Amino acid sequence: MPAAGNPPPGSTQATQVVAGPPPRRPRWLVPGVIALVVVLVAGILWWVSTPSSPQQPTGNAPVAVPSGVGPAPTGTGKTLDVAADGSKQFRTIADAAAQAKPGDTVLIQPGSYEGFRAPASGTDGQWITYEAAPGGAVEINGGDGSDNGRIDLSDRSFVRVAGLSVQKADRFGIYAEDTSNIVLDKVEVADSRHGGIVFLNGSKITVQYANVHGNNSLGTDAEMEAISMDNVDGFEIVGCTVTGNGEEGIDAKYESRNGRIHGNTASDNRGPNIYIDSAYDIVVSDNKVSGASGPGKTGIMLGVEDYSDTRRLANIDIVNNVVTGNNGGGIGFFTESDGTFSDVRIVNNTIVGNENAGLVLGNTNLSGTNVLRNNLFAGNEQDVKGRSGSTLTADHNLFAAAGVGTDNVTGVPEFVDQPAGDLRLEPGTPGTGAGSPDGAPPADIAGAARPQDKAPDIGAYQTVE
Repeated sequence: MPAAGNPPPGSTQATQVVAGPPPRRPRWLVPGVIALVVVLVAGILWWVSTPSSPQQPTGNAPVAVPSGVGPAPTGTGKTLDVAADGSKQFRTIADAAAQAKPGDTVLIQPGSYEGFRAPASGTDGQWITYEAAPGGAVEINGGDGSDNGRIDLSDRSFVRVAGLSVQKADRFGIYAEDTSNIVLDKVEVADSRHGGIVFLNGSKITVQYANVHGNNSLGTDAEMEAISMDNVDGFEIVGCTVTGNGEEGIDAKYESRNGRIHGNTASDNRGPNIYIDSAYDIVVSDNKVSGASGPGKTGIMLGVEDYSDTRRLANIDIVNNVVTGNNGGGIGFFTESDGTFSDVRIVNNTIVGNENAGLVLGNTNLSGTNVLRNNLFAGNEQDVKGRSGSTLTADHNLFAAAGVGTDNVTGVPEFVDQPAGDLRLEPGTPGTGAGSPDGAPPADIAGAARPQDKAPDIGAYQTVE
């Protein structure tokens, strides 16, 4: 979880540290000595069973991450029908799950159901699917599958959950520890006391088109985030709506790696709306990020917290995002006490109307090759706050006043319809045709192609004339 946010990237000049509210410790540990002992023992067992340390970051090449595990195969086995009114084969999901074999589909009719823990795994090509039948909402709103979650997928693999609505969990909505090859498809997770969707120590995880809202109802006492990836190797979070949660929106942390967070709407969470903490080889692209409300909380934050074993963030792409109206700034860097940041690329983002600053730098020390290019800053309290203490290549950005780097544009752009949220540039306004093709994504956030034979526009959108 992020601590309150001050620190961050910017120019190549020496930096001043801007004091901020004291950082909070991560909250995923259960209070009490017993819980601490359990966690320590689990950690020791995990370390002993792990053959080697996580793979080191790949250097300064742009991240090329496969699209998660892709779509899970459709069921090839039998269908196990569930209806709460007794009109089908099973009354409870748990009873059907106990009979499910690889390739089977547990088809759940509209109604209200108890939570469940998945008792079995599928196999490669023979997934087990838990799916809502058409015709109405399937609400998982009573009882928990375990002490950790209303639905608990821990220790399972090749499982798909589709169309279920998980409501008001006592702890987490959907919880999965030591899992692999899991797909959550079009699920809703709402109003959990703690985090919404939590993956811990997993691999090959996809969360797609989920609606995650109103979680962390305990506020700052809640554990985990709306969507948490904690030490997950290979993940994709795509097309999700993550809004109105009492802590972070989407959080990839503590050695999570090889991930892609794209095409999401993350808004009005306490914030940050998207947080990358002590993780590496991750792409954050094509997201709309707005309204982080917590003190010092930026829309997108890159951080290093003390809870991490490595205190290292590396090889991160922040591209094609629209970042607006966040309380603590647009994009920010945070260091709890010390750590390393390297090979960060912030390219073709539209950063508009944020309090504090568009880019919050603090005195972040960067190493490797770091790029700030083709970003549009407009209407922020100030464009850049703080100075980077290390190497940063900054060029072809649009600032309201003199900014950092070279080949910049200074001015106030005109948008197609800013009050309606349409932040495409009007033809001929500052920023059009003023970017660099070097590292620019081939298409903009709306899918429009950027030109290959001339300079692209600055920002997340490409003007189509």
